[in-house]
Amino acid sequence: MNRWYRKFAFASHGLGHAIRTQNSFWVHVPVTIVVIGLGAWLQIESWRWVAIILATSIVMSAELINTSIEEIVRVVHPTHDPRIGRALDVAAAGVLIASAGAVTVGLIALGPPLWNVLIAGG
Repeated sequence: MNRWYRKFAFASHGLGHAIRTQNSFWVHVPVTIVVIGLGAWLQIESWRWVAIILATSIVMSAELINTSIEEIVRVVHPTHDPRIGRALDVAAAGVLIASAGAVTVGLIALGPPLWNVLIAGG
């Protein structure tokens, strides 16, 4: 059991470090809180929650992987190399694609219920 506890402790430490040091999390976390609050307020169906949770998890995971790549590069190759720069750009593009997908999922999952409440009066 101690082994599992240590794994969770290391993962929690990594998440805390990313949240404290990465500006992107200052966008992702508040947006996630707003989306969850909106979903709760709208009392969305289970399938909508599943889509939102998956999309949010994918964005956060992509951001964490991108952050870990950046950290490793700083240690292994602290000087600028255009090839490493391209690799970092590709990792950042992964976060961008995941974020665009999450926005799309959010619009599909939250748009109709929000429309019903705000516009259609239902």
